[in-house]
Amino acid sequence: MNQTINNLQHQVESALMQNSATKDYGIEVLDSNGVITLRGAVPNRKIREQVESIVRGVAGVANVINELDVV
Repeated sequence: MNQTINNLQHQVESALMQNSATKDYGIEVLDSNGVITLRGAVPNRKIREQVESIVRGVAGVANVINELDVV
């Protein structure tokens, strides 16, 4: 994995950790050339949508595949 990909993944993870509504869910972030895949579980659809919105706001993210489960 190259440095740019690692950096984008880190930026997305940091953005989620800095948000009080999303920091406690241990969301897995995978990056493939700017396409971010999100995996894990969140308690409701509102949080699921909020996570996706935060990730889309990170510079360099081309697309988001949201595989988060609502439990």
